[in-house]
Amino acid sequence: MQRYPTSTHNDECKAKTLELQEKLVEKSYLSARLYYDLKEYRAATVSLANSLKEYPETKYREELMFLKLDALYLLAVNSVPEKKVERYQTTLDEYYSFIEEYPQSKFTKDVNRIFESTTKYLKADPAVKQTENN
Repeated sequence: MQRYPTSTHNDECKAKTLELQEKLVEKSYLSARLYYDLKEYRAATVSLANSLKEYPETKYREELMFLKLDALYLLAVNSVPEKKVERYQTTLDEYYSFIEEYPQSKFTKDVNRIFESTTKYLKADPAVKQTENN
């Protein structure tokens, strides 16, 4: 396309390029979703973040962001006590990013549940209070 910009096949090439780009986006989404479905939440968060970074305009963006938020939450829930506060705080940060971008999401009910549970834990955990006092 760059070498022969006036070619008669230019439109066909652009269409094929877009089609192949969509396949890459779908593959990235499906591999990230696989980690989530396998309950590999740490790998899921990395894969979901990479998908969002590589394809910021994807049609799957809202779902990718929700899955990342949920994976971070589930990672925090299943963490060892020493890492829970940090991971819940990361979940809260991701919640605010999600709500800022999608205030009227189809995942609002689940997102609010995650928020309530996260803030409840952070308010109840003595390690958080100790950190705030220092």
